[in-house]
Amino acid sequence: MYVLRMGEQLQSPHIVTYRVAEWEQMRGRWILPDVGYYDTGYGKDQIWFAGGGADVLHSKHVDWEQEIYALQEAGPESTNKRFLWLWPVLDFRFRPRLTGEFVAYPTLPLNRAQGWGYDVDRAKIEWASTSHWKAGVGYAGGFTASSTCQHSPFLTVTRLTRAGNFEMWLQRISGGAQVQLRYTLVHEENRSSKTN
Repeated sequence: MYVLRMGEQLQSPHIVTYRVAEWEQMRGRWILPDVGYYDTGYGKDQIWFAGGGADVLHSKHVDWEQEIYALQEAGPESTNKRFLWLWPVLDFRFRPRLTGEFVAYPTLPLNRAQGWGYDVDRAKIEWASTSHWKAGVGYAGGFTASSTCQHSPFLTVTRLTRAGNFEMWLQRISGGAQVQLRYTLVHEENRSSKTN
């Protein structure tokens, strides 16, 4: 699976708020490796991460994948933060066209430069109007050890294609709004077994 994401502030001066690139491989129920890069838009504050996990639950209505990431901060504005994320992904199928997704994770510090936190990466409900289009609403946010809270509701539209899924968020952020572009490509390798 390949993931590319970026956000850009809608109000002037239209700065890039973040960028993400990630690659993961799933072998059976195991997710390993999962590696990626995050920055605040211009590379001054970078986070490199690596992790792995497993497909814990797969049922008619719920899928649960659980991963653990180790993260290291880098870049010119780095304070050398090191931390872990316990990263669950819960996918819900309420009805054939109505789905949900919930990803919320704690930040566990590995050194004094990093504080603890708890974030909701996304909690969203989507309706598939056709086999190629989905739309929905969602929430992202969190709080940190300094009691700083962030609340960022969003609207989302997704176009599903053979070349990957293209998702756009219109999201409220502190001081205004941003648009996020999220691209995901899942490539499945089919192995045929030979019989004599």
